[in-house]
Amino acid sequence: MDYLVTATPTGGLIDLAADERDELMARERQIATALIDAGTITWMWRLPDTGTTLAVWNAESAESLDAALRTLPVHPYNVLEITALAAHPAFPTPLRAARAAA
Repeated sequence: MDYLVTATPTGGLIDLAADERDELMARERQIATALIDAGTITWMWRLPDTGTTLAVWNAESAESLDAALRTLPVHPYNVLEITALAAHPAFPTPLRAARAAA
């Protein structure tokens, strides 16, 4: 199942010492890259002029999504909004796959 995850950072991340924050963000990139390579994170956007990230995650269940999210080092520094997604009836096949088959 796909989930839209909106992650808005709290002030706690900014309050960290610069070297601690840099180390945290380096680990975040490393783990996020592994999640992307595994197909768990399938798409990401950043809302302009904010620190908010929108991402589409693929997980077997809400519990497995939660477990994956908790692997991210910045997880405790974000307020998360999670929305389950379902295929739109007008586009039951992902648009990218449908376009590639045409």
